[in-house]
Amino acid sequence: MNIGIDIDGVITHEKKGKENIWLRSLNNYFEENIKRKKDVYDFSEAYDLPLEDLREFLNNKIHEIYSNVEIAPNAKNIMDQLKNDGHTIYLITARHKKFRPLTIKWLAQHNVNYDYLYHDHNKAELAVDKNIKVFIEDNQANSKNILNKNIPVILVNKYHNQDIQDSDLLYRVDNWNDIEEIIDEIITDIKS
Repeated sequence: MNIGIDIDGVITHEKKGKENIWLRSLNNYFEENIKRKKDVYDFSEAYDLPLEDLREFLNNKIHEIYSNVEIAPNAKNIMDQLKNDGHTIYLITARHKKFRPLTIKWLAQHNVNYDYLYHDHNKAELAVDKNIKVFIEDNQANSKNILNKNIPVILVNKYHNQDIQDSDLLYRVDNWNDIEEIIDEIITDIKS
């Protein structure tokens, strides 16, 4: 079975609240106590930051953040098991292609087992093109688009994806143990 997996917020462990890697980096960079103002994906809205400040921050810190983020607990082991069971792993990230060498290096440092790596904002079309049977994602907009292609989505619960409408193809999870359980259910359903 072909499985699509997002990287940021799914394989990476961004943490929650004050420990969130992005919030910690913002506070360190601006030497302020920045707080989340709105539970949305867009940083400028979430933290009520001027766009120029956000661009400066990302230009100066994104490489460091991508390089130093931890891997999500149990992600490696469960992905290893999926590969051992014969599944094909497609990593599909919206990260800009200029971060491809850094992304490959990070994946190698964490011994992440996968078959293909794509940098693409249009994840739904790519999922159809690659015959992906289930997609693991945390972004609400991407999830909606993938669901619209009748591809099941395992949605990692985040503050910014709580407004997505329930669907028979949408499975909410909190961690990689939950992901493993749902994938097993989907595989069983496909085989029946």
